[in-house]
Amino acid sequence: MGLSVGLAHTADEEEETAMSEQESWRELRDRRLTEPGAHEAYEASRLAYELGRTVRAMREGCGWSQNDLAREAGMTQSAVARFEAGGTIPTLPVLERLARALDAHVEVRLTPRAPAAVPPSSTLHRRCARPAL
Repeated sequence: MGLSVGLAHTADEEEETAMSEQESWRELRDRRLTEPGAHEAYEASRLAYELGRTVRAMREGCGWSQNDLAREAGMTQSAVARFEAGGTIPTLPVLERLARALDAHVEVRLTPRAPAAVPPSSTLHRRCARPAL
């Protein structure tokens, strides 16, 4: 005695479902991005992804496996894999270990986002003034 379950969809039905799922995802994403802290979390994820992509490119440029980089940086292969996939937001000491292993330097810079975003000097002084105690 066997049990079989079949699902039959036409190509049009599958495309319609995919489109409605995409729209649902877009709506959910847009709604979530309006929640407090969402943009900061999104930017942190973007940064983690970009750092991971850079480390992967450098590792591959050396002809190394993830195991090779992990050994040189004093990490596990799974930690390197998570980092390269953008799954973790690294600390500066971890970035330093990876950079040292890859014979690179870590640079951290703060730069204005755009010239129009720089406030007039009086506003800048007010924003950067010491907090009141």
